[in-house]
Amino acid sequence: MAQILLFVKKGATIPSPIKAALERQFLKKGIEIIEKFSQSKRVLAIIVLGGDGTFLRAAPLAYRLDVPLLGINLGRLGFLTEVTLEEAEQAFRSLREGTFELEERFLLEVYFRENGYIALNEAAIIKGPLGRMIHIEVTYNEKLISVYHGDGLIISTPTGSTAYNLSAGGPIVHPLCESVILTPICPFMLSARPIVIPAAAELCAKLLYKAEEVHLLIDGHLNFTLNPGEEIKIKKAPRALKIVRSPTRDYFEILRVKLGWAEVKV
Repeated sequence: MAQILLFVKKGATIPSPIKAALERQFLKKGIEIIEKFSQSKRVLAIIVLGGDGTFLRAAPLAYRLDVPLLGINLGRLGFLTEVTLEEAEQAFRSLREGTFELEERFLLEVYFRENGYIALNEAAIIKGPLGRMIHIEVTYNEKLISVYHGDGLIISTPTGSTAYNLSAGGPIVHPLCESVILTPICPFMLSARPIVIPAAAELCAKLLYKAEEVHLLIDGHLNFTLNPGEEIKIKKAPRALKIVRSPTRDYFEILRVKLGWAEVKV
């Protein structure tokens, strides 16, 4: 039997309208709804019920299985979980019938200590609690970009440009642009500004030395402690992540709503 895998925000209750819509669109059509992944059956898609944090935790599995990922927003902001509760049943129907609109988002492969990790939003190198400056050397295809001195560095995808990158003063980049954004966090030199570079080449970030604890944070849920001299290699992942689009709203409308941009009527 084919399955739909649910990722539900920790501690959240599935709203009654969502339960009813899931039953009408999937269970009554012979498609099983599960909340724990099993390799014994075929997963058609992953549905996230929650916010962007839950969506980010589901993304590596959706990438590995190469199945569509649909986010239903149960929170407040939610750039990734862009489908509203009111749109949910329409989105479920289109998912079941195969008429949904997909958007492919490229991801980063982050290699650290001989292990690879998938990042949809960003890899961030950040200082610990002592408040001392850290020093990060970054190269692009083995050519030096800069040595960043400050509180850290965010290496972001366009999808993640509206997340930590935006909070740190980085630019908003349309998610279909295949680029990587480097955004220093509180740099010592005011001339150290965000830079957007092509995603085709390999980045390497190295911690030169440290006077305090330093962390590598991947999509907000994987956390590693960095030692001086350790390198983080980052490149574009071989495949894209398939995200089911909102059935009624485009990217710019979502930006206007989420960021509170005023619409001027002439």
